[in-house]
Amino acid sequence: MLDNRFNYINVPGLGGSGEHHWQTFWEGAYPSIHRVEQADWDHPVCSTWVNKLQITVEQHSSKPVVLIAHSLGCCTVIHALAQHKLKGIAGAFLVAMPDVTQHDFPKECIGFNPLPEIKILFPSLVVASENDPYITAPKLKAWADTFGSTFISVGEREHIGTAAKLEYWEEGQELFKKFLKGIN
Repeated sequence: MLDNRFNYINVPGLGGSGEHHWQTFWEGAYPSIHRVEQADWDHPVCSTWVNKLQITVEQHSSKPVVLIAHSLGCCTVIHALAQHKLKGIAGAFLVAMPDVTQHDFPKECIGFNPLPEIKILFPSLVVASENDPYITAPKLKAWADTFGSTFISVGEREHIGTAAKLEYWEEGQELFKKFLKGIN
């Protein structure tokens, strides 16, 4: 059971967090988690993704919202915050944000680079893996510092996505529930 003070929104990344992704398992376990539904999960345009996130947050604004973002979803959250598009956010759980400047960053992802250097004005947790192919843990730690976020490494969990076969990702659920207790 999640804290009923909040509404929860999953913000998936490239590909949309399919049926074997922990975000999908969490939605099955916790019906209070809603998902941002993008029109095109495979050819993301930052402005389109930001607008859809804004609309989804507005649709679930009856209570403060906690965002649960993975990968490119984290970048979408940061861009939306930099553009002041999100209101009523109580917290952000940001998992495996990629390095949008990396030379092999997917070319089909339009408008995510550069990532805004902002301070997040509500509780946020950045979760990293020590062997993520899309960003190094030290680089993600530096981003967490820039955002003013708490940082935690969960060891070697690849991109903390489908390939890691985390299913319900119980360790992540515990981190998330602990994170929620820190939101006033």
